Amino acid sequence: MRWLRCGLVLASLALWPVQAPAAPKQKEPAGEVMYRYTKSDGTLAVSATLNEQAIHAGYQVLDLSGRVLRREPAAPPEEQARRREAMEARQQAQQQAERDKELERLYAGPEDAVRARDRQLEALELRISYATNTLAQLEEKRDEEVSLAARAERAGRPVPEGTRQAIDDYQRRMAHVRREIAGYEKDKQAVREQYAPIIDRLEELEDS
Repeated sequence: MRWLRCGLVLASLALWPVQAPAAPKQKEPAGEVMYRYTKSDGTLAVSATLNEQAIHAGYQVLDLSGRVLRREPAAPPEEQARRREAMEARQQAQQQAERDKELERLYAGPEDAVRARDRQLEALELRISYATNTLAQLEEKRDEEVSLAARAERAGRPVPEGTRQAIDDYQRRMAHVRREIAGYEKDKQAVREQYAPIIDRLEELEDS
């Protein structure tokens, strides 16, 4: 899982002799110089302070008139890649920790999440049961109207317009209820899919 991959990356990074970001070769008095560097989107930035991106990408030291005092080269590509991977791993680990904290705030444990899932499934089952009963009633009434139409035809009489309209109306309502039931079934599947990773993660946190 993502949290496990993050842990493996962090563990492997801990074995590398990671160097601290290169600092300016000479310390300029604060407020007397500016730093110019290229951002990740290709645009130039000028700042009174240096960030990690500028140190890795290389930068220029300017005086307050904009004159270049000296240039610092970019870090080697392999070092940039390694630091980028380490930064991404830290960010993923932090995001996972925040998600875990939120899960533990919402649920006392995996059993609590299971109960929450089952409550939603039970509510959907009740809706399905109610809709199924409604569908059966509509089918019964529709069949009654169909029987009336059949008797009229056997007697050589035209089917009353009201009977035709009633049959059409019941057919439309039945189709609507069937769509509702199908929607509730999809909602049940969505609830299962939503809670599956939550329950799995809570079980992992409980075992850790």
